[in-house]
Amino acid sequence: MLKIRRLPSGLRLSPPLPARLINTLGPLVNALGLWPSVDVAKTMRKAERHWQRNDWPAPFYPALKARADAFNDDAKLSLFGAIAVRGQFEKSADNALGFEDLIAKHPEIQGERIERPLFILGWPRTGTTLLQRLLSLHEGARYLPFWEGYEPIPIKFGKHKDGRDGRKAQAARRLALLKWISPELDKIHPIGIDDPEECYYLFKNHFLVPLGFDYSYVPSYWQWFDEEAHIAAYQLHKRQLQALQWLDPRQHWVLKCPNHLSGIRQLMEVYPDARIVYTHRAPEQVIASLCSLVALTWSLTSDKVDLQQVAETVLDMAQRCEAAGQAALQAIPSEQVVHVHFKELVADPAAKVLSIYDRFGYPIDPALADKISAWLKANPSDKHGKHRYQLSDFGLTAEIVRRRLDPASIEAAQ
Repeated sequence: MLKIRRLPSGLRLSPPLPARLINTLGPLVNALGLWPSVDVAKTMRKAERHWQRNDWPAPFYPALKARADAFNDDAKLSLFGAIAVRGQFEKSADNALGFEDLIAKHPEIQGERIERPLFILGWPRTGTTLLQRLLSLHEGARYLPFWEGYEPIPIKFGKHKDGRDGRKAQAARRLALLKWISPELDKIHPIGIDDPEECYYLFKNHFLVPLGFDYSYVPSYWQWFDEEAHIAAYQLHKRQLQALQWLDPRQHWVLKCPNHLSGIRQLMEVYPDARIVYTHRAPEQVIASLCSLVALTWSLTSDKVDLQQVAETVLDMAQRCEAAGQAALQAIPSEQVVHVHFKELVADPAAKVLSIYDRFGYPIDPALADKISAWLKANPSDKHGKHRYQLSDFGLTAEIVRRRLDPASIEAAQ
């Protein structure tokens, strides 16, 4: 348990020594009946005491219970992981009820119109992060920075812009802890306190996380997540966007999350005028990189990460998400979708971003090209070190990946 684990290609999977030492106490803590599992009732009561209300959205309780059961029973958490997960559950529940408190005190929030939001979606590792960060440089873009994703509810109005009310400092401490636990993460997905981040933060506030990327192996939750949960996920996603937009309005939202790929149809039901940027990359390149990311994130909270299980989970989710995406695209007007291939994006990022804004007819930002150039110069792809990965780390070959994710297999999964 104290030994440092690495993938054959070199990526370190083990948390730092203090966390590994804590994990050695796991069997004793479990034997004493003191395991820090997620308790649904206690999680809700803690948030209710904080906000002095209990008017949870109707989908909240069944989603919390399904997700708590999955983390308690499926995820094979280490002691350190169980402590961290319980804290994350409490924070998400607190955010969910905090949104209800904010909306109850300011009912005009429900009148906020989310117009032509720009969603970036595709398999992870297809350039979605690069695209979001470049598209977010537009002077009219509204995005979810890391600090706001973690601390969305104002502590003090008047100082709430840019998290000056203390939220940004709290989120910075959280980010520092994440980077300490996983110093390799920035090689794969660099995170800065002000960087645009994923809608995953909004989904997890109500424990409604669509199929796609997840931070642990929780198959019972993925099986539970059905059509009703999918619709609820986007309805509550919009409710949070309305509140965040009311707090800090801009011209248009720039949002992204790999989980949107499985929910394009539900996304379009809730946001019928959304614009979609759909990213693509050769499957054998995507899957190797994605497997390494999944192995890393699962290992933060578990000492029992099965690399073959990682491979099968990633392939299954990629196939199912792509099938859902292709089926949904047939019903979306072509003028609301742009397809972006990874090679084209990295060949000329500025041209691709400018073409997306031009195609969708958003107002021109005359300084955007210069801002993109400056950002690219300050953020080379290997700024935090090179992300090394290979299919063989997970018992895969390019042939296996192509067979599982070729068009015929995708069509059969629809």
